[in-house]
Amino acid sequence: MSKNEFIQGLEAALSGNVPPETVRENLIYYRDYIRTELEKGRTEQDIMDELGDPRLIARTIMDTTPGAEEGAFEPYHFRGFFGEGSQTGSYSQGSGYGQDSSYSQNDGYTQGSGSRGHVHYYNLNKWYWKLLAVVVVVLFLMLLFTLITGFLSLVIPMLPVLGLIAVIMWFVGGRRR
Repeated sequence: MSKNEFIQGLEAALSGNVPPETVRENLIYYRDYIRTELEKGRTEQDIMDELGDPRLIARTIMDTTPGAEEGAFEPYHFRGFFGEGSQTGSYSQGSGYGQDSSYSQNDGYTQGSGSRGHVHYYNLNKWYWKLLAVVVVVLFLMLLFTLITGFLSLVIPMLPVLGLIAVIMWFVGGRRR
């Protein structure tokens, strides 16, 4: 699959199912992602293999967009992603990148009767989350060590007494037989 086929497949899967602004934002995001990865020297095929099926990505976007459902919105027609001078990387609100004047904030996107609520995604692959995990593990190990040494500091002084009691019981128990 080529980048154009991926973008067209994503647009087709999202069009009419999520607000036009959501379609536009996601198409721009994936276009920029593909361009950035190509600039890093990756092959187009590697990037497409990593991204996978655009319909699965569209399903995830629809599942996480409040008020999204099949056929709930006007079909979206995105103009000029990899053509019409879009390789310059500049785009703006009025540049013709999928502007749809029929979309407004009250089209059911925020106040739809079937809204599912917000789904929050936390990226735990950031360095600070990894550092936090290491700190938590170290603190847990320190707590465990403290508890074990505290228990042993109570038990060790009593070992001679417990040993003496065990020997006495052994003698007393052995004589009764």
